[in-house]
Amino acid sequence: VHRFGVAPFITIVDRAIIENASGARPLGRGLRELSVECLKHPLRFIGKREFHLIFGLYAATYASANIVDSVCEYTETDNQMPKFIGTTAVNMSLCIAKDRAFARMFGVIVPGSFPLASIGLFAMRDSLTCAASFNAPHVLAEKLQDNNLMKLSSATTFAQVLCPAAVQFVSTPLHLLGLDLYNNKNQSVAQRVALIQREFGKSLLARIGRIGPAFGIGGVGNAYFRHTLQAGIN
Repeated sequence: VHRFGVAPFITIVDRAIIENASGARPLGRGLRELSVECLKHPLRFIGKREFHLIFGLYAATYASANIVDSVCEYTETDNQMPKFIGTTAVNMSLCIAKDRAFARMFGVIVPGSFPLASIGLFAMRDSLTCAASFNAPHVLAEKLQDNNLMKLSSATTFAQVLCPAAVQFVSTPLHLLGLDLYNNKNQSVAQRVALIQREFGKSLLARIGRIGPAFGIGGVGNAYFRHTLQAGIN
């Protein structure tokens, strides 16, 4: 339920960032126009391919995290490394496929092959995102509790929102460079650096706004539903 609820917002932000990076539509106008379209025609919006790609991506990512957690609890083993490997493998493969599809669907150039360098940059971006979303919050929450800064429940929620947002300072340049390598294949290094500097601020804010629902609120909601279902089963 929570994945379906946040998917429209993530779809809007992802498409707007892709269109802005390709020069198809400025970021602010894209966010505004796509939001209006979603509100005016919600059923048509959720019937589009881009929505299905986003919903499938996050449903699969959280499902993999929950499966790893359940198996590790059953076998009484530590879940940190299995969860990182499992969620990264699922999220990375699906997210790269999603970004390739979005770049071809909403770019201004004739759809072509995706550079291996772009795929590598997206893989680095997604590895960081998964670590910050599924591993770092647990570690940070325990540190906050051990130092008597927060109760565990508050620390868990705080860490689940903070960690995915903070990693965007590193992953946003990787995202922009990966897109630019596809959209502008013959640019110089100086031109690519200039583009990242120009687009970094607004893209960072958009990705932090996007990552909050995707992995922050989504992570809190996922934990709540998982614990509720476990309590019902037990």
